[in-house]
Amino acid sequence: MLQFTGSEELYQKTKEYLALGVSSGIRMASDPILYFERADGPYYYDVDGNEFIDYTLAWGPLILGSNHPAINSAVIDQLGKSYTLGAQHRLEPKLSELMVKSIPGVEQVIFSNTGTEAVQAAMRICKTYTNRTKVVKFEGHYHGWLSNILVSYHPSKAQLGAPAASCGGQYENDFSDLIILPWNDLEALKTVFQKYGDDIACVISEPILANSGSCMPKAGYLEGIVDICKEYGAVSVFDEVITGFRIALGGAREYFGVIPDMSIYAKAMAGGFTMSGIGSTQEILSVLAEGKTIHAGTYNGTSHNLAAAIATIETLSQDGMYEKMHGYGQELRAHIEKEATKNGIQLVTTGVGSVFSVHFGLDNPPLDYEAVMGADVALYKRFHNAMLHNNVLLLPDGRWYIGASHTEKELERTMKAVTKVLKHLH
Repeated sequence: MLQFTGSEELYQKTKEYLALGVSSGIRMASDPILYFERADGPYYYDVDGNEFIDYTLAWGPLILGSNHPAINSAVIDQLGKSYTLGAQHRLEPKLSELMVKSIPGVEQVIFSNTGTEAVQAAMRICKTYTNRTKVVKFEGHYHGWLSNILVSYHPSKAQLGAPAASCGGQYENDFSDLIILPWNDLEALKTVFQKYGDDIACVISEPILANSGSCMPKAGYLEGIVDICKEYGAVSVFDEVITGFRIALGGAREYFGVIPDMSIYAKAMAGGFTMSGIGSTQEILSVLAEGKTIHAGTYNGTSHNLAAAIATIETLSQDGMYEKMHGYGQELRAHIEKEATKNGIQLVTTGVGSVFSVHFGLDNPPLDYEAVMGADVALYKRFHNAMLHNNVLLLPDGRWYIGASHTEKELERTMKAVTKVLKHLH
């Protein structure tokens, strides 16, 4: 058994001064709460000297792994020129052109810092463009932690079907303009538009429900969202904070062949640096140029973050990158399912090669958040802990991220750990 005494000591000391002892409340779900010394490629190293094969990728951003030479070189070079400028620089036209050429249907972009910020900018732009107030979001979908959108993220069964606050300090007037629906149900969306169509500014959706079980869209569902929005003059928005630059260079637009009016990017966009953006049409984004609304931020376009984004996207543009990541993930998923069957464990996996989820206790791949709720969370927690003690680091919610730095060496070690753990997981 691995020892985590150094992490425990640091946690006890840290929580005296840092509320919770962690910098993001979601990290409290990890058990134990580990403190890390460094990371390199597909590996994390904690303060107790333990080495882990990393499948968290820092909750998604580290698509090229840690300490990547192309990102290091670009950022170090830029740091010698500027930290941040609060002004324009040569990397802005370079990155914006690179994104427009990489993402199908995107004509212009804007830059921000976090996915949460970009979502807020997207909703403001959509409301201004349509001169409407209501926003449709779906149960289980996560679009940042602010009160006007952190609604029905992980509702209880009793809360399904109506807007539900996700934490303390949220009140109904914070999200009075939200309409909450089950995902993967086009009839429900059509019904809402028949009732509120003249008031709906946009529909926002993760194209793959990665935040709540990596549920895949039904055939025609994403196309249906786009078509219904066009029919009623609303804006279709894909929240690609997770899927953008991860499932394909052009994200879900390329992977599914569906072009929404707007997409939101972050995480994998800059390979671990603080960067987000929005891609849309010139017509929709013209509300900014015309001064009808604003998009602002002191750190928007920070030079070293843009340098990291350019290096990341250029590296991901190399031949075979996505085939490699998806192939790795698909092989790992198949192994997990095979070993579970061999040991009489009911289990399904959902998602795509580079981001997928493992669900214990389900007979069929879930297609919405309500179905995800039926999984055996306690058994996954035991699996997660056992994998940790076999030097494999996973997220606490069942999600696995595969990056470009994972190789056959890591795959072989991980599959051996999976075989060992599932054999004794009863």
